[in-house]
Amino acid sequence: MKRLASLYNRFLSRSDPDGTHYHLSRLWRHWPEIVGPQIAALARPVGHRGTTLIVGTEDHMVAQELTMYAPALLEQANGFLGMNFFDKVRVDLLGDHVSLDTIEQPAPCAPLRPGRPGRLGGLAGRLDPASPVARCYEAYLRSFEPEAPGGAPAPDKTTSPKEDETI
Repeated sequence: MKRLASLYNRFLSRSDPDGTHYHLSRLWRHWPEIVGPQIAALARPVGHRGTTLIVGTEDHMVAQELTMYAPALLEQANGFLGMNFFDKVRVDLLGDHVSLDTIEQPAPCAPLRPGRPGRLGGLAGRLDPASPVARCYEAYLRSFEPEAPGGAPAPDKTTSPKEDETI
């Protein structure tokens, strides 16, 4: 049996053989730490085209200043990546572009709870209480108990199962 790490590494090497996407995603996520908070407030990473780093800003004057600051941006980005990945910086106005360091993660949603099966509880009391299967079945039954307002399970209000129910 192969280790999961070797399978994961093989998957990554097929989908991103030279590691470009991995390195660039690290660069986008750590942009404020790389260029500093003052520059990060003005210059946002927009992407790359080949070996050109594309930086966006919202002001024409700042774009002019960032053009003069391009060698320092190159040095900081390449220093973070540990290789000379970029050789030029292009400064554009952001306009309707989305900067890559501000892409928000989706808000976490509540976990889905399965619906209560119609014939639930038919084996309750019929299994040996000392068996692992009975304990597992009891835990399964408890997972369908409605929660009280405080987060604790509500008191059991189930009725006894019908004789013809087996689950």
